[in-house]
This record gives sequence, structure tokens and C-alpha cells, in this order.
Amino acid sequence: MVQPAPKGLQRKRNMREILVEGKLISEEQYKAAEEVSKKDGKPLQQALVDLKVIPELKLLKVLADEWGFKAVDLSKIQVAPEIVQLLPEQLARKQLCVPFARQDNAMFLAMSDPRDFLIVEDISLRTGLDVKPYLALSHWVLKVVDGVYGKQDSAQVAQLVESVQQSQSQAKADGSEESFSLAATEEKKDISDVDASAPEVEKLVNAIILGALSIKASDIHVEPFEDANNAKNSKVLVRYRVDGMLRAASFTIPWNFRQAIAAKIKIMASLNITERRIPQSGRIQIIAKGNPIEFRVEMVPTVYGESCVMRILDRASVRVDIKIMGFMPDTEKKLLDQFAGIGGKKNFGLVIGCGPTGSGKSTTLYACLNYVNRPDIKIITAENPVEYNIDGIIQVPVNPDVKLGEGKKFDFASALRSFMRLDPDVIMVGEIRDEETAHIALEAAMTGHLVFSTIHTNDAPSALERLTQMGLPRFVVANTMKAVLAQRLARRLCKDCKEEGDPTPEELATFEASGVKVPAGAKLFRAKGCDVCKGTGYKGRVGMHELLVLNDEIRLQLLKDPSAIPVKEIAMKYGMRTIAMDGLEKVLMGLTTVKEVLGGAAEKE
Repeated sequence: MVQPAPKGLQRKRNMREILVEGKLISEEQYKAAEEVSKKDGKPLQQALVDLKVIPELKLLKVLADEWGFKAVDLSKIQVAPEIVQLLPEQLARKQLCVPFARQDNAMFLAMSDPRDFLIVEDISLRTGLDVKPYLALSHWVLKVVDGVYGKQDSAQVAQLVESVQQSQSQAKADGSEESFSLAATEEKKDISDVDASAPEVEKLVNAIILGALSIKASDIHVEPFEDANNAKNSKVLVRYRVDGMLRAASFTIPWNFRQAIAAKIKIMASLNITERRIPQSGRIQIIAKGNPIEFRVEMVPTVYGESCVMRILDRASVRVDIKIMGFMPDTEKKLLDQFAGIGGKKNFGLVIGCGPTGSGKSTTLYACLNYVNRPDIKIITAENPVEYNIDGIIQVPVNPDVKLGEGKKFDFASALRSFMRLDPDVIMVGEIRDEETAHIALEAAMTGHLVFSTIHTNDAPSALERLTQMGLPRFVVANTMKAVLAQRLARRLCKDCKEEGDPTPEELATFEASGVKVPAGAKLFRAKGCDVCKGTGYKGRVGMHELLVLNDEIRLQLLKDPSAIPVKEIAMKYGMRTIAMDGLEKVLMGLTTVKEVLGGAAEKE
């Protein structure tokens, strides 16, 4: 008779056996998670949780009970950086383990698979500490590692740049001439796959793009700066715009790569690489970690060479729900009321978004279009250029530079004339720049269409005054306009490190000057800085809105005097909140700071 193996030598079941044979999930669900894990390069435990086939706490408990290890919920504890740094980053990422506490000579180690005693022994020998293994889910481990060492993309950027520097050093040591290989690849490759054999120029361009994606930048600036007095100080500076602020990259491009970098970007954007005298525009489509990413590229000649700006087009931003965009509840209700009863030419008029470049006007307009987009509504847009594609919406790229014969061009006005014959319910025109476009937009609004557009003014009342200054009759503006939404963006306080404190006398004076009441005993939050926000104290942005909804009194005022000041006074009497007032309300909510509001509002109101 075969004796059963001693309990300590029994083989512990693997994760598939525990979950599938235990009938916690199906075989198909497990295979789907395996495919996601392989495709996206994420741990299997994370793929199971992301696919929502099993709750993460249940997965943790099941594995801990089966394998006989204590579990630790890393999402609920704050691990000190000096504890995490007991293990090198590369080892922690490779083995999916991280120290979370230390007591005397004992190190408590969170592991995605604590059954691997060889790893435990190896770490014990490396550190000279007694390792106590605990079970933790793999994505919790990586989040702790990312919080201390930075995202893995940052490590890849450093690896790429270091590889180029080593190649340069070797070339100088060998006395060989520098040569750069420029080749357009026929097939899109994932730039997050670091290829040590790739040409140096390709490595640097990949490092530039990966660096931007790792910190969620909106723009990439590549700028050559030559030092005529000392050639060694000449460099190609890389800067990223994050949350509206420019931030220098952690690396610089060697000066002798400046033309090769520009040429490589031109090739990727399908531009003329031999033309260096005039500005050029193009688009780049790449793949990063399996996700398609698109860039709008602008190249401009400077005295030191060509400068490049790449705008990262985030398709997720145009699918945003208007209800989660940070509107105050009363402002959101007033705005959505303007879209009630749309369809069948029953709701018409002009809705304008205004604000400076980069204030989020386009994102807000897209959110409005998403809100009204449904099968029984025909929506058509004129954009220059079409930056995002939206299902169910007909989007027309406008190009004023295309000549259609003598005195003819395809601009916003031409597009709007054509739209009137296409039987739309909703029209969006990218921007009102001149009298002709404004006149046709208002004409479309008068003939049963709901029209969205943007205009560059500092606040909502000024937009109405600007339309009349373009030469439009006052009665047309007064009878056709529905609402004007002015917008700014302020940096959002990092939720992981913001500090609470009493308001200063200067801050209280700002609230009083703007007519915003501060409740007795109210506390304000301030920026501190941590690893999550890279020491800035801010992460993300929050909108500040000023919504002017036209009523009979405002329309009468426009007929008499369309100046912004009297219109603003009437609108505020009916409850309009200025940009500064809206921002200060969000300061009281702990979303941003007074300093950010004053900077975003741009002027005293």
C-alpha cells in the first residue's frame, strides 16, 4: 500500500488548479485571462482581476488558504521607501516581490507566489536578513515598486538613452565616424519593446515618446539649442507638458543627433525630410503596450535647426461622460437643460465654448456631442483638423489651404453652407474666426439646428460682445444664442499627499473679493509633493466653468448695449458663477488651491 506523502512535502496546487478545479471560475475565463496577460504584459493575477472574473480580495484569500501563507493587503498600507529599497528594482519587478516591513533582523516580503523558496533563500543571502514571505497580489506589488522607483516606462527610457550613450562612447573610442541609420518601417512595432539592436536614432525617438507616455504628458517639445562659445554645451532639449506645465525630460539628446532626430520624426509623420525652410504638419500613429497612440506633429525651422512639437491625441478623452467632468451640480443641470427635447428640429440655437488655447474647450464640446449622440440624431462636424474619430458622428476635415479654383477655398464657412443641405439635427464647427463663419453658424441655428462652436474670449459675456463686433446684427445674436460656456483648467491637488491647513489672510481676502463665502472653521488643502505626483503636489487637472444662459432680460440688454460688463451683471443676478468663483468653490472642496485658481482665471473678476 502506497503511503501518502508527508504533509510538508505535498505539492501545492497551482493557481489554475485552485480556481478552475475549485469551480471558482471557468476554463474559458482562465484562458481569456492568460491571453490578456500575454498580450498586455501584465501578471496573470492582475488580468483575472481586470477581467472581473473574481474579486481581488477573494482571490487573495483563496490562494492564501490553499498555499498556507499569511496574506497582506498592500493597497491598505503605506510602505516606507527605505524599506522597498532593500531590494533592487530589477529584482523586485522580475520576481514580483517587495519588502513591506522590517523588524530587527527580519524582513517581511510580499510575494505574488511565496511558494518559491529559492527566491526567498536568494533574497535572504543578498540582504543578510531573515525573510518572512507573505502572499500579495502581483499588481499591488508593482504599484508599490512604481511608487518608489517610478513607472517601468521610466526604466525603459533610461535603458534606451544609456544604450545610445554607450554606443557613442564606443564609437569615439574606436575613432569611427558617426553614422545614423534612417529607415521607415513598413509595419508598426510596439515602441515599449526595447530592441538593443535598433539604430541609435530609433532608440532616442522611442525614449522621447515613452518618456511622455510614462508621465501622461499632453505635448512633447524637441528643441535644439546651440552654444556658440562652447560646443560641448550645445544640446537638444526635450520637454514635456504635464498638467499644463512644461517639465524638462530626465535626459538630453546629443547635439550631433539633432538633424537625424528631426528626420526620423518627419519620416514617421510622412513629411518631406529634405524641406527645412518652412513649417510642416503631419500625424504619427504608433503602438505602445498594445494600444494605438496618435500624435499631431508640427515642425518649424529655427536658427539652430528644426524644432518639433508633438501633441498626444488621447482618444479616451473624447469618450468622456459630461457628468464626470467636474461641473458644479447647478451648472451641469443648466447646461444639460439646453439639450432637452433635441431631435426633429425641436431644439435649436447656438452654444459656444470660449477660453484660451489648451483650456479644454474641445474636450467639453466632444462631451456635449457624446451626450446628445443617439441613433435618431444626425450630427455633423467641421474640424481643422479632425483630431478624434467618434462613432455615429459625421466628421468633415476642413482645409482652408486647399484651393478649389479662383476665389474658392474649403474653410469653415464653405463647410457650413454644405451642411445646411445635409439635413442634420446637430452641427459642430471647430471655431468661429470671422464674420462669414459666424453669420452662417447663426443662420444654421435660426433654421432649426443645434449648433456648437468655440471662440477665443476671456469670459462668457465677452463672447456675445465679440459676435456683435464681427458685424453681426444685435437682434440676430440676441434671438439665436442659447448659452456660452467659458472654461479654464487648474491643476488638481494630489490626493495622496495634499495637506490640510487654515486659510491665510490673503486667501480669505481673495474669497471675499470674489464674493465666495468661507464657512466658519473651513480648512483649505495645499500641495505637498510625493512620489505619486513626482514631487509637484498636483496630479491631473480640474475644470473651472462660467455658464451664461441667455434669458429675456439678457436678450433685451444685447439689443440696447452688447457690452460685456452690463451683460455680466445681469447674468450674475440670475445665478451665473464666474470662473474665479467656480474655482474658489472647488478650493473649498479640496480639489485645487487659491494660487491655481488665480492663475487659471487669468484676471481679476
